Amino acid sequence: MNDQSNFNDGLLKDKLETLLDEDNEIKKWNEGILIKSLILLPLIIFIVGLIIVNRPEKLTDILFILLYPLALILLGLILLFVMRSKLK
Repeated sequence: MNDQSNFNDGLLKDKLETLLDEDNEIKKWNEGILIKSLILLPLIIFIVGLIIVNRPEKLTDILFILLYPLALILLGLILLFVMRSKLK
């Protein structure tokens, strides 16, 4: 709390330098595009291949087509967060 009051009392130039020097974790949209593509590419291949090779005839088949890729995405996201936490 004391740091915040010191920040508010400083000059505008000092405030700008402090803000610009801080390591912001905001990323551009194209950073990490390789990881994003590694997660989405198998999903797209799976869905296209499954629909072309096996046309869904029953409601359970359609649910399987939708739920299985979502489970794969969830697994990929969990692996991504685990890998990122190990790097820090």
